Amino acid sequence: MDTIKILIVGNNDISLQIIKGQLLEFDKDWLIFKANCHKASQEINITKYNLVIIDCNESSNNIEHQIKEIKGSKINHITPIIVCLQDKTGNDIEQILEAGALDFIHKPYKAIELFARVRTGLSLSSTIHKLNFQTQVLSERHDKVVDFLNRIIPVEIIQELKEFGESKPKKYREASVLFADLVDFTRKSRKLSPKMLIDELTEIFAEFDKIVNKNKCTRIKTMGDGYLAVSGIPSPNTNHTIHMIKTAIDMREYLMQRNSFHSVKWDVKIGINSGEVIGSILGNNYLFDVFGDAVNEAARMEKFCEPNQINISENTYLLSRHQYNFIERLSMDIKGLGRKKMFYLKSAYNMLNYKEIFNFNPLNNKMATN
Repeated sequence: MDTIKILIVGNNDISLQIIKGQLLEFDKDWLIFKANCHKASQEINITKYNLVIIDCNESSNNIEHQIKEIKGSKINHITPIIVCLQDKTGNDIEQILEAGALDFIHKPYKAIELFARVRTGLSLSSTIHKLNFQTQVLSERHDKVVDFLNRIIPVEIIQELKEFGESKPKKYREASVLFADLVDFTRKSRKLSPKMLIDELTEIFAEFDKIVNKNKCTRIKTMGDGYLAVSGIPSPNTNHTIHMIKTAIDMREYLMQRNSFHSVKWDVKIGINSGEVIGSILGNNYLFDVFGDAVNEAARMEKFCEPNQINISENTYLLSRHQYNFIERLSMDIKGLGRKKMFYLKSAYNMLNYKEIFNFNPLNNKMATN
């Protein structure tokens, strides 16, 4: 159990010494401290006390000021206060209690009465500190829950749930979807311990989250070594395609830089598509997800992508061709979606080397024209 600390504030050292002696008769393990009425403000901002006793032979206004100083301190604002009074009227007592004092005791007082008042004050102090600690714990847990929800549900959807208790599925007519997948993950995972593997994914995806937020996009979820993000959802964004492409470029650049000094090397495949997307909360687990052909096509763009390339659909190409240069690839049949055109985002490398960088082959690639 923590040691009980009691502060006696007064302007008569003999009186303070008498109170201190009587308190130590109640319990010799209590730590009793004394402070002058005019210097108490310094003490209450240095040490946390279980109880404060005020024994100042001053006017009610000055005693009220002492109480307010204690209540205004950062570390003793919830500490119970007992005031020793002599020749005070009912109005004086009322004024002192309204200022924040817990209790009062008339002087000259009896030792048994002092002990009863102090014991009540310490009991209340213990209860207050326990409640304060529990409140702090609950507040920290609440903050963790809010932080967790913000990671899995867009802020706008959380606000909608707070206001209406539900979030109805919505159709977003203009949005972009990104799928990113770490290359050769299964083979590499066999060589890493479970902890190291999770640490790798945590570090990479945490950086992906920063990149997504920086570019005004939204992370939807991770799926093992896969990462799904959107732009234009849930808040409309006329530049959703550009923001999504910037996100992809930053993701690739981050992994390239990381590989230059990290022992475990990772390559990434990124696919992007733009179009109409449905967004909704799933079941009672409150997981926000996206659906539709646009999402499926983005996944196919990633599947038909080479390592460290950014493969985009024709929809995304048409919306961004004036901001970026692309390399058009041969159209491919995609199950359930038909024959689709695909484009690689042109690398920022020296254009003299682009054939090597993109594994250029005139049979399956050609430069896209604006």
